[in-house]
Amino acid sequence: MKVRLSLAFCLIAVSPALAQPSGPARPAPTPAPAPASAGEDGNAFEKDLDTLFAPGGLTADQAAARAAKVSPSVQRKVAEVEASIAQLETAELARIPQVKGTASYTRNSHLSLNFPGFMLSYPDNYYATEAQLGVPLSEYILRFPKVIDAAKLGVEAARTSQRSSEVNAGQEARLAYYEWLRARLQVLVAERQQVQVQSVLTQVRALADAQRLSKADLMRVESQEAQAEQVVNQLRNLAVLREEQLRLLIGAGEEPLALGEDPRTDVNAPGASSLDELVKTATAQRLEFKAINAGIQAKEKQRESEKANMFPHLSAFAVADYANPNTRVFPLEDKWKLTWSAGVQLSWTINDTLIARATDRRIAAEANELRADRENLARGTRIEVLAAQQAVQLALVSQQTTQKGLAAAEEGYRVRRELLNAERATAVELVDAETDLTRARIAALNARVDLRVAMAQLAHALGNDAKTSR
Repeated sequence: MKVRLSLAFCLIAVSPALAQPSGPARPAPTPAPAPASAGEDGNAFEKDLDTLFAPGGLTADQAAARAAKVSPSVQRKVAEVEASIAQLETAELARIPQVKGTASYTRNSHLSLNFPGFMLSYPDNYYATEAQLGVPLSEYILRFPKVIDAAKLGVEAARTSQRSSEVNAGQEARLAYYEWLRARLQVLVAERQQVQVQSVLTQVRALADAQRLSKADLMRVESQEAQAEQVVNQLRNLAVLREEQLRLLIGAGEEPLALGEDPRTDVNAPGASSLDELVKTATAQRLEFKAINAGIQAKEKQRESEKANMFPHLSAFAVADYANPNTRVFPLEDKWKLTWSAGVQLSWTINDTLIARATDRRIAAEANELRADRENLARGTRIEVLAAQQAVQLALVSQQTTQKGLAAAEEGYRVRRELLNAERATAVELVDAETDLTRARIAALNARVDLRVAMAQLAHALGNDAKTSR
C-alpha cells in the first residue's frame, strides 16, 4: 500500500542529501553515540515483535470458530432449516387419514301436514352430530412418498447450506484476522522507522548548528519527520479499523483482543498437485456443491409428486350420523338415532391436470436454474483453486526471496557499522542501512503472513475447512 511504502522512499531520498554536506568545510560536530550492532538491533526488533503476541491470544482458527457461531448469515440459515423441518412435518402429517367432526343445532318453524286419517308433524328442533373419515388411497401410492422425499431433501439442502454459511463466515473472519495481524506489524515497523527519522533529524540539526548543512536540507528532513509521523497515524487508524472489523465478525464486543498466532513460526505448505485433481477434490468436498445437488434432487421429487394430479384420485370414506331427529329414519321422531355410510370414490378434476402440467414445467425450470448455478460454481471453483494454488507458490517464492533480502540487509548493516567505526562512513549511511534492514524484516514477515492467507484461501477453495466446520 502507498502508506507503507512512502516512508521508505522518503528515507532513501533523504540519505543522499545527508551523505554529502553542502557549503564549505566546518569543524566537525560532536560525534553521535555509537550505534548498536546488527545483533543487538536484531534482538531489539525481535523483542518488539514478541510484545505483539500473548500466550493464549486469539488465533485465526479460533476467530473462524467464533464467527461461525455469531454470524447473522448463519442465523438466517438456521431459520431456513427450521422452516424446512416444519415443511417436512407438514408433508408427513398429510398421510394421516382425514377425520372431521361436526355438531349442529337448527330451529325450524313449526310445520305439520294433514292427510286423511293421519297427520305428519315435523320436529321444531334439530340436533345433529357427524363424524367423517376420508382416506386418499391413490395419494399414498402416487403422491405422499414423493412429497416426503422432496421435503427430506429440502431439509438436507438447508442444513448443508447452513454448514456452508458457517464455513464462509469462518473464512471471512480468518482473513480479517490476518489483515489485523498485518496492520499491527505495519504499525510496529512504521514506529521504528519514525524513530530512525527522528535520529537522523537530530544529527542533521547538529550539522546545521555547526554550519555543515544548509537550512534547506534541515527543512527537508523536518518535512520527512512530519511525514513519518503521518504514516504512523494512518497505520494506527488502519489497525484500529481492522480490529473493529474482526470484533464485529467474531462478536467480541468490548472484549480485549490479543494476537496469539506468531507468523515467525513455520507452516507446512501443501504439496504440488495437478489442477484437475484439485478441482475434483473441491467438487467432492465443497458444501456448496452438496447443497445444490440436494436441491436438484428435491426438485425432481417434486416433479414426480405433481404427476399424481394428472390422474384420477381414488379415496375411501366413512360417515357416522347421530342426530335427533335423524333425517334418514322415517318417520321422523324426536329421538336420537345412529346411522352410518361408507364407500369409495373415484374423482378426476380436469383443471388439476392442466395446472399440474404448468407446475411441472415450472419445477423443471427451477431445477435447470440450479444446474446452471452448479455449472457456474464449478467454473468459479476452478479459477478459485488455480488462483489460490498460484498464490501459495508465489508466497513460498516470496518467503525465500525475502529471507535472502533480509540476510543481505543484515550484512549491509554490519558492514556500514564497521565502516562507521573506522570513520569511513557517515551516521546517515548507517541509518539508511538500518532502514533497509527494517524494510527487509517487514517484507519477510509479510511474506509469512501472505503464505498463511494463501493457504487459508486454498483450503477454502478445496473445501478442506468444511471437514472441520462441525
